[in-house]
Amino acid sequence: MKVKTISPLNALILAAGLFLVAAGGRASMIGDVDLGTAGDYTLLALTGSIQDSGPTGPDANPFSVNGPVGVVSAGQHFQDSGSRTYSGPIYLHTGDTFNNSAPGVPSPLSSGAIDAALAKASSDAFAASSFASSLSPTATFGAITNSTSIMELTAGNYVFNITSITFSGGKSLTLDAPAGSSYVLNISSGLTLSPGNILLSGGLTANNVLINYTGTTDIHFSGGGNSSRVYGTILAPDATVVLSPGFVAGSIIAGAITMSSGANVIPVPEVTPSSVIFGFLGLAVAVRSRRTLMTRVRAMSAQRKG
Repeated sequence: MKVKTISPLNALILAAGLFLVAAGGRASMIGDVDLGTAGDYTLLALTGSIQDSGPTGPDANPFSVNGPVGVVSAGQHFQDSGSRTYSGPIYLHTGDTFNNSAPGVPSPLSSGAIDAALAKASSDAFAASSFASSLSPTATFGAITNSTSIMELTAGNYVFNITSITFSGGKSLTLDAPAGSSYVLNISSGLTLSPGNILLSGGLTANNVLINYTGTTDIHFSGGGNSSRVYGTILAPDATVVLSPGFVAGSIIAGAITMSSGANVIPVPEVTPSSVIFGFLGLAVAVRSRRTLMTRVRAMSAQRKG
C-alpha cells in the first residue's frame, strides 16, 4: 500500500498534533532520564520493523495501540492484520513498506521532515539508554526468578541494576514507593514473562517507571488474555520486544517490535498545561490562516490585472 506524503505545512500541523497526543499520555522525563522526542511515541522501532496481528485485545480502550507509532529506519516495514485498531498517527521512514489488512489501522505518513523527526527520536532514545545505564544504582540485584518487592519509604528518584528477570506462573516484581517517586530499572541480560508482571504500588505511576534493557536477546511476554503485564516505559534499543500477547501500560521503544494474539500498549494519561496546548493549536491555526490569506491576495491581484 502506498504511503501518504505530506506538505511542510501539514507536517507542522501534524507535529503540533503529535505533541498534543504525546503530552496526554507519555512523559519525556522519567526521574533523571530524558527520553527527548522518543518519549512522544507509544511504539517506536529504532532499527527494525513493527509486526502485529490478532484480535483487538482485552485491554483495548478501544484501541489496541493508543498513540503515535514510528518506524525509524529505511528498508523496514509496518505489518498488521486481524481486527487490530490503532489511534495513530503512524509515521514511516520514506520508502518503508506498509502492509496492512486490519480495518482499524490508519494509513501511514511519510516525508523528509518526518524522516528527520524519526532520526532525532532514535538519537534521543540511544542517548537516554546510555545515560540511564550510567546512573549510580540505589541497589543491585542478580537474576530475579521469584516474586519480589522493591520498596522505598521516601519519595525520590531510584535506580536499580538487575541482571535478569525470568518469571513464569504469574510471578511478579512489585515496585513500591510514595507519590512523586521514579524508578529506573537497568536490566542487562534478560527479561522473560511467561506469564509474569512488573506491577506498581504506593503512589508510583507508570509514567515514572523506566525499564532500560541493555541486552540484545529478545524480551518475551506470553500468557493468554494479556496475563503478562508491565506498567512503565520499556526502552530496549538493541533488542526486539515480543508480546505474544502481553499488556504494557506505557510505551515501547525498541530495536524492533512484534505483537500477536491481542497484545495491547496503552499509555497512562498525564495532565498538560492548557497554555502549552493552546499555544500549539494557535501555531497550527496561524500558519493555515496565513496560507488562506495569501491565496486570497493572489486571487485579488489576478482580478485587478484582468
